[in-house]
Amino acid sequence: MQDSLKVPEITAAYQQRLKQELFHIPFNISLADKFGGDDETDFSDVTVGFVHPVTYHLELGNTFPYLIRKIMLPILFSIFLVSVTILSFVLLYKSLMKERRLAELKNEFIGNITHELKTPIATVGVAIESLKNFNAMQDPQRTKEYLDISSNELQRLSLLVDKVLKLSMFEKKEIDLQYETFDLRNIVDEVVASMRLQIEKIHAMVSIIQKGDTNLQADRLHLMSVVFNLLDNALKYGKEHPIIEIALEGGNDSVQLRVSDNGIGIAAEYKNKIFEKFFRIPTGNRHNAKGYGLGLSYVAHVVQKHNGKIYVDSTLGKGTTVTISIPKKNT
Repeated sequence: MQDSLKVPEITAAYQQRLKQELFHIPFNISLADKFGGDDETDFSDVTVGFVHPVTYHLELGNTFPYLIRKIMLPILFSIFLVSVTILSFVLLYKSLMKERRLAELKNEFIGNITHELKTPIATVGVAIESLKNFNAMQDPQRTKEYLDISSNELQRLSLLVDKVLKLSMFEKKEIDLQYETFDLRNIVDEVVASMRLQIEKIHAMVSIIQKGDTNLQADRLHLMSVVFNLLDNALKYGKEHPIIEIALEGGNDSVQLRVSDNGIGIAAEYKNKIFEKFFRIPTGNRHNAKGYGLGLSYVAHVVQKHNGKIYVDSTLGKGTTVTISIPKKNT
């Protein structure tokens, strides 16, 4: 007795069904030999008939491409989620490290500025006490010396407070530059004269060289602070007898100011950090290099506000040259 279901018919029907389900999988249907004593269940076999049972065997081809297509979207989405998670952890770690570094810089700044504030106050206090209790008023020379010390320390205290306030205003963009026309050489002369006591105290030699027209339109007060900071750094990080050269050069469109010293220099790894707020170059056992990491940051703010440029050229152990270029006209 011939079976009523033929393999080609089953194959066509199964193929039609796969198309309806959008399954694109190669397959093959064939007759299978089954023995009555075989109790093993095979889900790929189907037996039809009771008197003359016939077993059909389904064999699927390469299902890997189909499975990959089916799970590709979930895999890509999972990879995306894993990537976002990893990136989030990396950014969080960087943020925590940055916050930690800022906290350390803040604590260092507080310590430095506290020391800087206490030093001139204590010095002025000692000078006043000496004038009161040691009959210094009867000695004009000693009186002048104490008054010069007090004046110098009060000027340093005023510049410190002014520098912190100005830097804060720059960052909050609450200040407008007051442009006026003046000769930058006059500013340099005033700053050098005001720092005469500091220069003489450490036996420094300061020379000024001018070339060309150095008149420009800029904020006089802020540029004076810039010159003071550059000269102060040159004195602070100089050798035993600092030699400092201040060069002024006027061009057609800009005025260039260059402050060079023969000091300790700057290591290559710190050159890109010296304009960061609160950053101070490690000086090892040099205890005379006091500061609070705001000077060059303030200088960079002022130069940027004037649409100028600033450059640093330094060799460790030989000295540093800081060059700023300011446009002659406010545009």
